[in-house]
Amino acid sequence: MSDENKQPPGSPESNDSALAVATGPAFDHRSDGEINRGRPAWSEWSAEDIGERLFEWRDYTPIPLIILVLSLGAPTVRTAVLGTVITMLGELIRIYSVAFIGSVSRTRNVETAGSALIKGGPFSYVRNPLYVGNFFITVGLAIFSGVGWIIFVAAALFSFQYYCIVAHEQRLLIGRFGSAYEEYMTQVPPWIPAKWPTLENLEWPTTFSPALRSERRTLMTIALMLILMSLLSGATGPAL
Repeated sequence: MSDENKQPPGSPESNDSALAVATGPAFDHRSDGEINRGRPAWSEWSAEDIGERLFEWRDYTPIPLIILVLSLGAPTVRTAVLGTVITMLGELIRIYSVAFIGSVSRTRNVETAGSALIKGGPFSYVRNPLYVGNFFITVGLAIFSGVGWIIFVAAALFSFQYYCIVAHEQRLLIGRFGSAYEEYMTQVPPWIPAKWPTLENLEWPTTFSPALRSERRTLMTIALMLILMSLLSGATGPAL
């Protein structure tokens, strides 16, 4: 996608959706009742169907992890530092990604979801850079806790949730962009880059200001979590 066709960044319109490209639940204009009547029974749910529901519940799925790390965390200085670094790396990836897709990363409005397929910046390396950032944030907070099984549970549940969400989004994106998105899927991997950026070929957005404004709530949440985990544990637990 050329530079002039990129969707400019903007202010968030709603809660964070962390969509991989210009996407969102904007592809079905039926009412909620019509959609619910057309949904299969739970025993017939596919990964895409599960992903649709997890996408709707995504604001609440982190709550169990938050409860675990705050109530059972026993960080050491080493796990606290390592967890903080990994968490902030994830947020930097998110900011870089939001700078290329703008407010569509948060919108739930079916009329304002993105209409262009974003291929520039981080989207030229992986199809889901925002979700890669979310993974580092999730695992970073789990590592901060200093409890090995929490790290495993957090990574496993994250992998299941976002495997399903991405399957759901791919179905929507193929329906919207057709062969253009199918071609994009063959060229760019979903999670791990086939090629790695260098300083010479790294693409930069015009400005990071809108992305930073969009990410204010996420940054505040991360900072609050790190502070609470430090205060509640005193960072005196056993080494991981």
